[in-house]
Amino acid sequence: MRRIYILALLLCLYATAWAQKLDPSYYDFPLRDVAGYYSANFGEMRPNHFHSGTDFKTNGVEGKPVIAVADGYVSRILQSPTGYGLALYVVHPNGTTSVYGHLSRFRKDIADYVFAERHRLKQSRVDLYCKAGQFTVKRGEEIARSGNTGSSQGPHLHFEIRDSRTGKTFNIIKQGIVTPKDDISPYIMKVHYIEVDTVRGVPVHSRPATYAVHKADNTTYRTAQQSPIKVGRNGYFVVETSDRKNDVANTYGVYNLEEKIDGKTIFEYRNDGFTFDLSRYCNAVSYYPIQRSSRNEAMRTALLQGGTKYFYPTLVNRGVVTTSAEQKRDVEFLITDDCGNTSTLKFQIVGKADADCFKGEIDEGAYIVEYNHDFADKVDDVLSVVIPKGALYESIAMKMGRSDVEIKADSTVSVLSPAYTIHDADTPLQTSIGVVFSMPIEEALQPYTTMASVAANGRLSYVGGTYRNRRFTARTSTFGTFCLVADRTAPVIRPQFTDGQDCRSRNSISFRLSDNFSGVSTYTATIDGQWVAIDYARSRATINLAAEGITGGKSHTVQITVKDSCGNTATWQGTIIR
Repeated sequence: MRRIYILALLLCLYATAWAQKLDPSYYDFPLRDVAGYYSANFGEMRPNHFHSGTDFKTNGVEGKPVIAVADGYVSRILQSPTGYGLALYVVHPNGTTSVYGHLSRFRKDIADYVFAERHRLKQSRVDLYCKAGQFTVKRGEEIARSGNTGSSQGPHLHFEIRDSRTGKTFNIIKQGIVTPKDDISPYIMKVHYIEVDTVRGVPVHSRPATYAVHKADNTTYRTAQQSPIKVGRNGYFVVETSDRKNDVANTYGVYNLEEKIDGKTIFEYRNDGFTFDLSRYCNAVSYYPIQRSSRNEAMRTALLQGGTKYFYPTLVNRGVVTTSAEQKRDVEFLITDDCGNTSTLKFQIVGKADADCFKGEIDEGAYIVEYNHDFADKVDDVLSVVIPKGALYESIAMKMGRSDVEIKADSTVSVLSPAYTIHDADTPLQTSIGVVFSMPIEEALQPYTTMASVAANGRLSYVGGTYRNRRFTARTSTFGTFCLVADRTAPVIRPQFTDGQDCRSRNSISFRLSDNFSGVSTYTATIDGQWVAIDYARSRATINLAAEGITGGKSHTVQITVKDSCGNTATWQGTIIR
């Protein structure tokens, strides 16, 4: 009895935490001196992740005041050339944490601390955790300025509110924390139908049958085909949709999609928030072959075998629609945005004769990989593939073998192996898989050997990995075609000033960094033998001479060393006067 009580209590606490309701009056708007427009909303489909926050436009410029949305203290500070760039995490007494990303600079006391820590650690990239009370903030206080740092495509503020204990992100527009102007219902572009069959325990999907959709009025859509859509015995739909908001041209993700068959809800998707271990499941929530190249949300209305039920409050028969021959059924989709605007799509379906239904086929030589079991096999005694349990969203009949693609490598990269195809890039992975090439490689090339992905046109892109004891091992988070190459070309350093230049009127100097293949991995610089910080963004490495205290009106020796991901190193040394 005691065990049942404890279990019930834990379930109650779990449900309470994940259904937490925020108080909009507790929070301020995170920016000042902006028009209040949004460039991206919470939960949008991004490559291999849901968007975890809300992006605010900053009138196309950097330097807008970023304010603390509530009282609290800074718990974490990031400075990185990727990801959120310059970012602050602020813990609040109500159990939430606000996150501010892509900043251009911090409040002075925070900036001074980061400067000191970068020099103490001799690291330009830092991820610093702060004690409670070290940097307190008040609601409405300026804590930073907006920017375009990290993996940002233009000036904006990335903003989140998370549960401090679980790390769960909240849909702040749906919760009313911020309220964009929006009376526009979601757009519905297309609907696709996919039949499913099972062969040797593997779900086999037909090619999508695509149906055009047109607007009947502002909130109602119809299929262009007026007669009932013919469907198989078992199948599901994919709806291409997106949202809009007033006064801007951006597209946004949808909050809720409900599917009704004959008036009964059989499927519902809703995104109120998630922990980051669930973010990559967007690959299963969407129909990945369409989603990976679409600006719309390609919403799959079915749960895959290895998917998560987390985003589906209603799920009947995993969303698969079963229709008998000649049976007519009414289908309705209700799609709602985060501001409560809803669009509907209605049409009829009719069941095909059994003889006309899709019948899946699997090649005899295919490798059967079950989503809930580990898999390992090899080809030609050269390529071995290890797929751990849980890496797949469903069981597959995997194609694996030597590829006849013509590899197109320039003179700076040496191709060391044939290309091998591991299934296809239209099948997503939840976790990475292991790839092993067993083959001898010339000793001089071994430290510079890496795995490359081979595109359909033969172009190569860097993946990574290591060579040891005649075995090259790597991990990849995508299926595709791969080969081994050696990259022995060092990065190129181009100073944006002349050697010996008088820089007394300049606050900073910069360098353009480039690499032929694997990309810049690390960089470090000294002036007069002393370590100095580098701010690196969009191939430009900048040293703040004023902040580093480079003065005296004399000649100073500058040295910068850059390494690429294959271990090639380049160094530039020269002088400046300051």
